[in-house]
Amino acid sequence: MSMYLRGSVYWIEFRDPDGNRVRESTGTSDREKAKSYHDLRQHQLTEGREKPGTWDDAVERWLRERTDKRSLDRDESMIRWLHPHFRRRIFATITDDEVRHVVELKKQETTASNANHYLKFIRALFNRSIEWKWLASSPVKMKPYRTSDKRIRFLSEAELARLLTELPHHLRMMAEFSVLTGLRMSNVTGLKWDRVDLSRRITWVDSTEYKSGRNHGIPLGQRAIEILLGEQGCHPTYVFTYRGYPVQNANNTAWRSALSRAGITDFRWHDLRHTFASYHALNGTPLLTLKALGGWQSLSMVNRYAHLATEGTRQYVLEHVPGVPPTAVGACGNSVGESTHTPPTVSLPTRSEQRS
Repeated sequence: MSMYLRGSVYWIEFRDPDGNRVRESTGTSDREKAKSYHDLRQHQLTEGREKPGTWDDAVERWLRERTDKRSLDRDESMIRWLHPHFRRRIFATITDDEVRHVVELKKQETTASNANHYLKFIRALFNRSIEWKWLASSPVKMKPYRTSDKRIRFLSEAELARLLTELPHHLRMMAEFSVLTGLRMSNVTGLKWDRVDLSRRITWVDSTEYKSGRNHGIPLGQRAIEILLGEQGCHPTYVFTYRGYPVQNANNTAWRSALSRAGITDFRWHDLRHTFASYHALNGTPLLTLKALGGWQSLSMVNRYAHLATEGTRQYVLEHVPGVPPTAVGACGNSVGESTHTPPTVSLPTRSEQRS
């Protein structure tokens, strides 16, 4: 097998198992990458493997084979972002260093957690290519970034009021409905009238559209019902629309501009779901009930709100130490029971305020 330049791109020439002479482009002007491709093809000929495809071929085949995947739209979004970095590259010549560089770019652009999603997709694509006989092993050795699962960003009562005031009307209704129901953005934008039962005061999300893969029913309070009634007649199929068309993405320029005008930072549309859960926890909703309301798959996913759920346990607080007579004076000389410090008043939304 030989390697030579044709123009600015390296080509290789070899004979296939039947003795036919074959010429192939390596798709690169980098001699080291071309040499890697040369060695790979030589190994593949020995192993009897297929000719490797390009990045474009790989993602096209991935999408074709994964049509049943619930998060396929997420894959398509990641592919669109990754495409400029890898398009037309011979798939088998992509290195771990290149993957690290691209994933790091995504981390700098967004967050480490989001970058890990891209790394997971790339790794899955390479693993699938092994099944396709394109590769003997995956070059991706990079480990995910370490992240904290403790981020819970939710809006205070004042922040939520400011945001709803600044949002255009159609987004305000969607955001308010999200806080009332805990639905994710895709479930709100994709909500259809045939999934709403106003007489029984429920709506539901089909298993094919819900992250857990299970059907999820949501009871509706009075304010949620009022929002739905206000959307009737705008569209025959979809609940939430703008100028007669379904809203496909609520995380848009209007949303970000409203956040800026409201003076709210470090907040994503998905954090409306955290706001829903946090308000419930703050007002004493039992965690098992919250798990059912929010459609979480396991209690561990709800436990991150447990530190807010103090009202539900207040009835079990010890009022005094059993069998020990109380002292009258504290270490600073103050009478026990009297305080020189007035704690700040914290205003929390009540259940009635959530429904209003």
